[in-house]
Amino acid sequence: MSYAALPVLRTPRLTLRPLELTDSDAVVAGIGNYDVSRWLGRVPYPYGPRDYDEFFTRISDQQKMIWGIINDGALIGAVGLDEELGYWLARPAWGQGLGFEAAHGAVAHWFSKTRRGDLPSGYFDENDRSRRVLSALGFRPVGTGPRYAKSLAQEVSGTDVALTRKAWRARMDFRLRTDRLLLRPMEPGDARAFAALTVEKIARNTQLEPDISLGKARDQVARRAWRGYLGFSLAIEYRRRMVGFIGAGGRPASVGYVLEPALWGQGLMSEALPAFCAGVFARFPIDRIVADHFEDNPASGVVLRRAGFETTGFDSGTSPARVEPAALITYALRRENMRLCHEIP
Repeated sequence: MSYAALPVLRTPRLTLRPLELTDSDAVVAGIGNYDVSRWLGRVPYPYGPRDYDEFFTRISDQQKMIWGIINDGALIGAVGLDEELGYWLARPAWGQGLGFEAAHGAVAHWFSKTRRGDLPSGYFDENDRSRRVLSALGFRPVGTGPRYAKSLAQEVSGTDVALTRKAWRARMDFRLRTDRLLLRPMEPGDARAFAALTVEKIARNTQLEPDISLGKARDQVARRAWRGYLGFSLAIEYRRRMVGFIGAGGRPASVGYVLEPALWGQGLMSEALPAFCAGVFARFPIDRIVADHFEDNPASGVVLRRAGFETTGFDSGTSPARVEPAALITYALRRENMRLCHEIP
């Protein structure tokens, strides 16, 4: 297989494709920023077109698994499996979760082949962003010691990490058990139970369309499937029956949940929410999870506060089952403030 035949990978927001000679200007502009190059062990600083030409020749000749990261048609970085997982993003693309998304896509490709073993990586100890991304993907420390930083022309303290196939499977098998509940990825067979949850009493306080058809429910279940990225829901099972769901999406990550009315007031959502938030924090390099509820739905506020969410302000919003905008109370749960009986792995 030639380098150009490297498979194109897609994530919710990104396309990962083989680099091209014509990417030189974008790569030089991205890595040429010292804020970027200082964290890359093999990249010189300053970085120019000749450096890219030599790099491109090497990866083409050796058929390396290195992809350009494309967002909205523009190259914003690269991710690769050249001896170990590595990636970089241009400075304007930081803070949007795109590095995690690109790394996730590359890791998923690595483990798509059953013959491949553990995947190594590492980071400079001062690079907290990379540490958090790798930890969220399931990498665990296997050693410490100096790592050479070519841009600094010196060795700096670093940590070596590795991701096992077992740890990757555990991350991708998002199943949580509490005393009474099972939280699991939604499946096509959940469509009928999903449709039954779209009653007006629930839709009024959520973004669900009331009384949807089975066909629409199937579409919703498919859209909410767990694929490793934010923008998913887990089914809530009670006594081996789906009685609700809970999900997270957006940026910042926002949590939402639904429980059938016959089970309200039994503490089931107060049991599900903290376990779910712990699972989200363990799988994503995020600092906080946000939520809100309509002011005339105070029971939801009780659930949020029990899980450690703190009030952050007030807003207004609508739902498909409300004619007019209504007052909202907003909340946030910070990783360091999470009050749980569960530890974040």
